[in-house]
Amino acid sequence: MRRRLVRGLIATLLAVGVAVPGSVQPAQAADVSSPVITLTFTALRIARGQGLSPGEIEALVREVVGLAVQARNEVISHIDGHVAARALGEMDAFTIEFTNYEQFRGDQRWVRNLASRIISSASVDKRELDATQDEKAADAIGHAVNVKYAMAEVAATDAGYNPESRNLLRQRYIQANETILQRLEPECQVTFTDNDAYRYTRTWQCAAANNETATATETLDKLTGQWINPPVNVEDLKLAAAVNSSWKVAKTILPTLKQP
Repeated sequence: MRRRLVRGLIATLLAVGVAVPGSVQPAQAADVSSPVITLTFTALRIARGQGLSPGEIEALVREVVGLAVQARNEVISHIDGHVAARALGEMDAFTIEFTNYEQFRGDQRWVRNLASRIISSASVDKRELDATQDEKAADAIGHAVNVKYAMAEVAATDAGYNPESRNLLRQRYIQANETILQRLEPECQVTFTDNDAYRYTRTWQCAAANNETATATETLDKLTGQWINPPVNVEDLKLAAAVNSSWKVAKTILPTLKQP
């Protein structure tokens, strides 16, 4: 029964995402942000307990390990390794180390040491995120900081951090994603491609911080007043452009992060 419950919880977590209409086509088919988003929601579920038994929490920790490895592989394979190399390199090292989490979870010294090092690394990422002028570097750091803070949430819980410390950690997590959300929002431009007596057409293109784009077109038949191609939802188009960007992560997880 417990096993089925855990699988159900994981299936729910994996289903969390942002729907993009079929008419909107991102420039890249991959979705780097989804494993990071899923990892974050799983970590928050563990950190908040949600009334789960210790056995169920251990099962979810195993899922975090798998998702951390997936997030590491996806992010590093899609983002320029020369950009924000320290942040991504440390993210890679921590996610490899995190694969031992279940084995060493009962060792308080090991868990506290891991939590401390991850929090320290994420804090440096946050400062660099605020300081760097390179948006592509900031985007890469944004992915790294979210993977690290998700792991830190779990480790800090098991390490016995007091509520004040965990709240401070959560506030830093929120602040980092607020910076990502404000700074790395995709920029959109619109151009008229056809505007005569019969037809009104304009094309929107949104570009994410990592230079990937998404394009959508809306067309109105002036004679009938009917839309041939429906009006573009610019917010959906931004999310489509940001399919590999940390902005999509911040946009998706911030409401949950801010919940008590």
